[in-house]
Amino acid sequence: MIYEQLLAELASNNYKLTPQRREIIRILIRARSPLSAKEIYKRLSVKLSNLSFDTVYRTLATLKDLGIVNKLDFQDGCGRYELNRCNDHHHHMVCLKCGEAWEIPGCPVEHLPISNLPNNFKVTDHRFELFGYCRSCQD
Repeated sequence: MIYEQLLAELASNNYKLTPQRREIIRILIRARSPLSAKEIYKRLSVKLSNLSFDTVYRTLATLKDLGIVNKLDFQDGCGRYELNRCNDHHHHMVCLKCGEAWEIPGCPVEHLPISNLPNNFKVTDHRFELFGYCRSCQD
């Protein structure tokens, strides 16, 4: 069902529903953790032999601009993408060795006293990631 909703979102914004866009959306729906553009390209290049990396990158930029995906920065020089599911605000734990990422349930920022910040500062967005080593990489 989410697949059809995302295609409808693209169509309602006058974007063609190309095979490349369709497959990128499918991969993001199935992803267990955020994926880089290179990871998406590797997964799709076998299925779509005429696919270029630029097409993947431009499609991800379009999906980001439409609010369909979030671009995440895990401080390793490689942006990662995940679907922006409604009411699914979350953060991540990232392994510094293998690069795998897992969702952190809840939001620690909700427990901070940010309603009365100095200088009438109004928070509009935030990020929170934990970096360390997963069980497999601790050896």
